Amino acid sequence: MNTNEFDEREWQAQERARLAARDGTGPAGDPLAARYRRVAESLRAPLPDALPADFAAQMARRVQVPAPVAATPVESRFELGLTRALVGVFGLAGAVVAAMYGAQWLPPILDVLHLDSGAATNWAMALAACVGASWLVDQLRRHHGKATHAA
Repeated sequence: MNTNEFDEREWQAQERARLAARDGTGPAGDPLAARYRRVAESLRAPLPDALPADFAAQMARRVQVPAPVAATPVESRFELGLTRALVGVFGLAGAVVAAMYGAQWLPPILDVLHLDSGAATNWAMALAACVGASWLVDQLRRHHGKATHAA
């Protein structure tokens, strides 16, 4: 069978089903059109008018976060220990690589960075100011949050 013949037959069955659903007539013994008739009827059906009256309450219940559990499950403790071990291994590997190959790659990096210039000092001070300002804003936010909850 040619693919175009199959596509044409399918398309004709869809059209017969669409017209039958529109006119309210039966599919006339065509099983392919009968299958598409159910699709055509469901597409012609009106959509629900609105959300349920308590939609917001339902969503609030669904997304409500449970209170933190006091005891940590065994799986979480295992994962935390494993993560700490991996971070330690990666840190140790980085230190070993820096000790072995640092003499080769550190001088070119220092030449590119121009750390002996005043610009490097200015950038370091700007970084320190940004970190300090971020920390200060976080402290103020926490202090304001505690004062708001206490009132």
